[in-house]
Amino acid sequence: MTEFAVFAAIASLGMLVQSTVGFAGSLVAIPLFALFMSPREAVPAYCFTMLAVNLFLVCEGRRHVEWRSVRSLLIGGLPGVPIGAFALKHLPVHIIGAAISVITLIFGILFLSRVRVRFPVHPLTEPGIGLLSGMLGGSISESGPPVVVYALSREWPKDTFRSSLLAYFLCLAATAAVSYTSLGMVKSHLLLLSAAGLLPALAAGHLGVWLKDRINERNFRLAVLITVIAVGVIGLVKYLR
Repeated sequence: MTEFAVFAAIASLGMLVQSTVGFAGSLVAIPLFALFMSPREAVPAYCFTMLAVNLFLVCEGRRHVEWRSVRSLLIGGLPGVPIGAFALKHLPVHIIGAAISVITLIFGILFLSRVRVRFPVHPLTEPGIGLLSGMLGGSISESGPPVVVYALSREWPKDTFRSSLLAYFLCLAATAAVSYTSLGMVKSHLLLLSAAGLLPALAAGHLGVWLKDRINERNFRLAVLITVIAVGVIGLVKYLR
C-alpha cells in the first residue's frame, strides 16, 4: 500500500509541474521514483499514467500547438523511443539510475542558468533533436530537455511553448507504452501502480491548468528547477556510493 501511495504522490507532483509549465514533470518525478523503486518499474508505470494525463492536457491546449515543428521533431523522436526502451531493459539498474541523476543535474543547471543555445537552420536539426529526445524518453522518461532547449531557442509564446511540448510528449508516451509492452516489460503490478496514480495525477493536471495563468511562472519554474537539482544530487549520491 505504501508503494502505491508513494507512486501516486510523485506522479501527481510530476503532472502538476508538467501541466503548469509544459515540461519538467519527468525531471521532477523520475529521480524521485528512482529513490524508492527500480527505474525499470518506475519508467513504464509512469509512462502509462503520463499518457492519460497528457491526452487531457493536449485536448485543453490544442489550439496553440505548433504542429509543423512537432511533426518534424517526431520524425526522429518516434524511432528513438524503442532504442531507449531497449537500453532500459538491458542496461544495469545502477547505470540507469546514475544516468537519470546526471542528466537531471545537467539540464536542471542549464535551465536554471537560462542558457540559450542557437541551433542551425537545417532540415535535419529538428529530427536530430527528436532522435536524442526519443532515446532519452524511452530509456529514462526524460525526453524533455533537448526539445525544451530547442523550443527556448525558437522563442515561442508561452501557450505555444507549453502546448507544443505537451503534444510532442503525448506522441512519445504512446510510442513508449507500445515499446515497453512489446519488450515484455509491462507486468500486472506496474499497471496497478499506474492505475493507482491515474486519478490523483489527473486531478493534479487539472490543478496545473488552473494555476498556469494565476501564478508567477518565473518563480514557479525557479522552485521546480531548484527541486530538480536537489533531487538529482541525492540520486547521484545513492547510485554512485
